[in-house]
Amino acid sequence: MTKLSHPRSGYNQLWRTNAYDSVASLAAIFENPRVHTGKGYRNTGNAVRGCVRCGQEKKRGEFSNNQWRKGRGEPKCTSCVQSQRGGRNHTDAPNEIKWESIIDSITCDAEECCNSSPAICWETCCMVYYCSETCRLRHQREHSQECMDVDDMRSRCQMSGSDVNLRSGLCNASASTLSNMRGRAMATQLSGKRNVDSLLLQAEYVHQADKNWKQALEIYQSIMMATYEEDHNDMATPAQWRQVYMGFSRCFFALEMYDKCISAGTAALEMNRHFPQVHRFLALAHDKRGDHAEARKMMKQAVLYEAPWCDETAQFNKNLLAVSMSINVC
Repeated sequence: MTKLSHPRSGYNQLWRTNAYDSVASLAAIFENPRVHTGKGYRNTGNAVRGCVRCGQEKKRGEFSNNQWRKGRGEPKCTSCVQSQRGGRNHTDAPNEIKWESIIDSITCDAEECCNSSPAICWETCCMVYYCSETCRLRHQREHSQECMDVDDMRSRCQMSGSDVNLRSGLCNASASTLSNMRGRAMATQLSGKRNVDSLLLQAEYVHQADKNWKQALEIYQSIMMATYEEDHNDMATPAQWRQVYMGFSRCFFALEMYDKCISAGTAALEMNRHFPQVHRFLALAHDKRGDHAEARKMMKQAVLYEAPWCDETAQFNKNLLAVSMSINVC
């Protein structure tokens, strides 16, 4: 393929394929690239590529810029990307949660906009929602700095072998991973280590795993007290603070202290609404208090916001929402 200027349309307007059939004709083109041979011209807007999901050849306009830049053999068309996000679809089959019944629980993510039921999802990360194209464009510069492709996040987790549930404070990772983490936690306990990481390991994989909720609460409280000491050098990071609040929420729920569970869960949610199962005990606590509408709202938000790169988390939230709504989830 040769990219050349068209004699009348100018540069970047047309591409030429099979524009020459001999060395002599190629030499003539290099000598005068603007020569009009009448061969091999095609408009860039009509360029086509195959979608790796549906397998159809589609034009440039049917792909987002991010997907088109991936090159041949990798991009997904816009319709496939939208239908794939989080395993969601817009089916109208009976007894299934419709898209409209979920988005009524959230508001537009653009600044100074509080419109409900934002139907436009940022297709790259699937983590923010907008009520209009105007709001999306207004928020684009701010969000693009932190935006990452969901598929890239999923592949990073798979390549690193990390479990996105490991630092959830809820002991909800796989059984083999939990066994390994419990061994590490017990080792830190025996060694007497008291830094933040060691205390979090002990709270989650020893005391919570043994359902010793009060002892776990004491550890979380000691982390908070130690962090505020002036001579304490091992300060908790924002991720560790979110982990502490999620641990508080889990323990308070088990001890049937639902008001405190909601308070701690809300703090964790404000720090990172996308973390796996950050809505879980917040929703369950509302349900125990009899506020079933708020509980369903929390689980709807969990389906929309939490870890779109983790299929297991998405399905877990859908199942929990299905139970709260007493209907099937697609």
